[in-house]
Amino acid sequence: MQGGGNLDPVGLAQVIALARSLRDQRFGAAYCSPYPRTRQTANVIAGLHGVAPRLLPLLRDLDYGNLSGALLSVVRDDDPLLWEQWHNAPETVQFPGGESLGGLRRRMRRAIDILIDRHPEEDVLCVTHDSPVRVAASLALGLDDSHHNDDGLVTPTASLTIIGAGPAGLTLELHRDTVHLKGIDARV
Repeated sequence: MQGGGNLDPVGLAQVIALARSLRDQRFGAAYCSPYPRTRQTANVIAGLHGVAPRLLPLLRDLDYGNLSGALLSVVRDDDPLLWEQWHNAPETVQFPGGESLGGLRRRMRRAIDILIDRHPEEDVLCVTHDSPVRVAASLALGLDDSHHNDDGLVTPTASLTIIGAGPAGLTLELHRDTVHLKGIDARV
């Protein structure tokens, strides 16, 4: 979700649980998108690991342009054709005043390349949003943007995804892991 304020109590509990689940992990660096909740999340997780998070604007959420912040029900009711196109052929959507999945894919590929160049031998924590994680997972799986809305790519809030980078390219090592969230929120 773009914009927004701080984490609510459930969100903060989820982030603390995620940070604790990563307690044995060593991060050479931490990066986050510039939005408040991702910065707060990165501060909590990285702080427990002794790393200061840095902003990386390339990790920001998909730019929905004129529709940013709109409730899904409003978009569905106000522009049913765009709604249908987004669900059936997301790779063809250019959000009015915003971004396409192709633009997000190029941006995420740049972010990944920058992180690999800066930290070739280190694990890096990245705190971002659902759509950027879906795109990164798609890159690792060799899927194109037509798969963006596949159920298997949906990224639950405060879930863990691990993407490896090596000589053979990107690999999806873990995706959508929420075991650390059990008992925190009835929706998990």
